[in-house]
Amino acid sequence: MNNKKIIKFPVDRKGYTGIRSSKYRDFNLNQGYGEIQFSSKKIKSDFNESMKLFEEFIENFEEPKYAANIKKAIDLSKYNVDARVWEIVSKDCTEYETELRLIRLRDEAYNFEEGFVDGKLFPINYLYLRVCHHLAEFYLGNKLYNKVQYAYKPFYFTLDMVDKVMMPIYHNFIVASLILNDFTEINRYYKLANKHRKNDDEVILLSKVFYYLMQGEEREAVAFYKKLIKKNKYISDVLDRITNPKLIKFSTDNDCKYLESLNTVMKFDYFLSKEYYFDFLMHVRESEYVIGDDLDKYANRKEITVADMKRDKSFMAIRDTELKIMHANFLLTKEDFLEITKAEFLKIKGLGKGTIRNLHMNGVMFSDDSEFDIQMELMEDDLW
Repeated sequence: MNNKKIIKFPVDRKGYTGIRSSKYRDFNLNQGYGEIQFSSKKIKSDFNESMKLFEEFIENFEEPKYAANIKKAIDLSKYNVDARVWEIVSKDCTEYETELRLIRLRDEAYNFEEGFVDGKLFPINYLYLRVCHHLAEFYLGNKLYNKVQYAYKPFYFTLDMVDKVMMPIYHNFIVASLILNDFTEINRYYKLANKHRKNDDEVILLSKVFYYLMQGEEREAVAFYKKLIKKNKYISDVLDRITNPKLIKFSTDNDCKYLESLNTVMKFDYFLSKEYYFDFLMHVRESEYVIGDDLDKYANRKEITVADMKRDKSFMAIRDTELKIMHANFLLTKEDFLEITKAEFLKIKGLGKGTIRNLHMNGVMFSDDSEFDIQMELMEDDLW
């Protein structure tokens, strides 16, 4: 491989993509803020104006004249927790002092009476959640991985992936657990993702690339990488830029999606700084790296378990041993049987004509089946 291990995440807006649109500001700072509820127009107005001052500072943070925006923003609204976090982490303090100040802000935000969003179960203190995220990212950035879960105490451990605003919590949990090699926790998060249909979440997909590499299952890692790129082509663009940081000109057809993808990749900078993982991704990205005829099936087999199949009404008449055999042969859903003939199915050791009848009973069809043939088969069984 000709690639060198170059990890330089180009996050400066002006030096990188030149984006200055309000859309990017919305993505960078206001994700979820549009749903926040305030008790009065004055509090809401002050908060919005405070956020504008902070956004203006972020866009121009290299220009000294905008430095005063931070104090102005905080004085205008104590609820601008992003500006307050910036003030904390930008001071020349020890790691311990910074941590304590962030914890104090988190505890203060926990008692805020403003800044809630509607959750599916109950209102969520979004501003408190924002400070928790900043504290978790502080721990990740300072390699205090075992403290990441502590950042969200005492409240949000009770919440599931049911609310979209909760996903960043689980993103941080998954990254920290991967780094700590805590596979028990990772598998628990993956089960939650499957339960709440979050398997296509981009952070979760990329995490599975590294997870299966750590397990020595390279084929599955490739499958999840390909699945991720199919969902979001901008991930590949980000990797292009990381491997060629000295490109003078760089453009993408959607700056906002590109920057969102950059944020996803940056969560895994720990792994990309390791030669093995970095070289693997570069090799897969630059070559026609294909194992088998259909990589997707390897990803699907990891996401759909035998236990999931047991809960599928299509397989309610199938024994556990047969389900395990079907799972091992990538026959995971009713739709998978449309890709195989009965004769091909019967070649699989441990499956027989009785299995086919039981599948037919619950509406499963093979590629060479017809509705009439199945009805006749079931009628014959009834006669006997």
